[in-house]
Amino acid sequence: MSWEHREWAGGGGYREGGRFADNPLNWAPTIGTVSGIRVRVHILFILFIFFELLGAKYSVSYTAQCMFVLFGSVLLHEFGHCLAGRRVGGFATDILMWPLGGLATVEAPRRPWPQFLTVVFGPLVNVALFSIAAGLMWSGVFGERSVPFNPFFGWESDASTWANPRLWARLIFQINWVLFLFNLWPMYPMDGGRMLQCVLWWKLGHNRSLSIATTVGMVAAIVLGFYGLANQQWMLLAIAIMGYMACRNQRMLLKFGAYDGSESQGPRFDLSQDRPRRDGWLTRLRKQRQARALELHREKQASLQEEVDRILEKVHQNGIQSLTEREKKTLADATHKQQAAGRR
Repeated sequence: MSWEHREWAGGGGYREGGRFADNPLNWAPTIGTVSGIRVRVHILFILFIFFELLGAKYSVSYTAQCMFVLFGSVLLHEFGHCLAGRRVGGFATDILMWPLGGLATVEAPRRPWPQFLTVVFGPLVNVALFSIAAGLMWSGVFGERSVPFNPFFGWESDASTWANPRLWARLIFQINWVLFLFNLWPMYPMDGGRMLQCVLWWKLGHNRSLSIATTVGMVAAIVLGFYGLANQQWMLLAIAIMGYMACRNQRMLLKFGAYDGSESQGPRFDLSQDRPRRDGWLTRLRKQRQARALELHREKQASLQEEVDRILEKVHQNGIQSLTEREKKTLADATHKQQAAGRR
């Protein structure tokens, strides 16, 4: 579950899902677009769900419920990255769902704080989901007041039915709890590794922080890989291998000078300018009020000028004695303002 801007996002070929006849492994059909963010599902993720159902350890119904909650939780996690990236002045265009998690195409301003917020809002979505589910279970609304905090046990289902709200709450808690803990693992480019790099970035600069984060990430990948191998968790092993390769790739980029030394830029081959930072809603509201006040002032000045022109025309036609007291005051005020402006 990580996010990063990829050069190939947004064009043709694989970017559009690819043509099945060209390479089925690149097939990722679009299932919908939400707020301008396209959601695609990789064929490997579809196969992963199929084989999980085929070799279900428990009932097929229970496994299907797990897959449903997992898919929804990961998707919401990625939307957390996307919406946070937009809020800090960046943009988001694409989410790809695949067996090793989700990939959100997000480009946030390349500074520590915007990057950190974009990363952290993914896990915070999982925190919100498991907190709501835990609150419901602990309240006793489903009869049993228990929360399965141990991520390694308690997955057996004694009531695998889609109409059982207690089971839904339990699955939402367990899956989001595990996703949250897993994403804190400091293996770059997962969220934990990226958060570590962003924190170090403040004090050490981009390149040094990336070097340290990828070193920690390689160690974390080795530990995760050995755990997956020892427990025959092949998915964890695959994630560990890909994480190790990603860390090594970033270190190679640093070694060969792919980063230009600027704290706010990425590799030299991706030096696109940061998009202008979007103002917060308070700033936008204040600017709207200022613009409205300026518009009202201009309208008032234009109306006053029309009234002065009418009074002067009346004086020209009928003389000063034809003016009412109100018209005399209006003309005197306008004359005073004009004289004051001339003295500035």
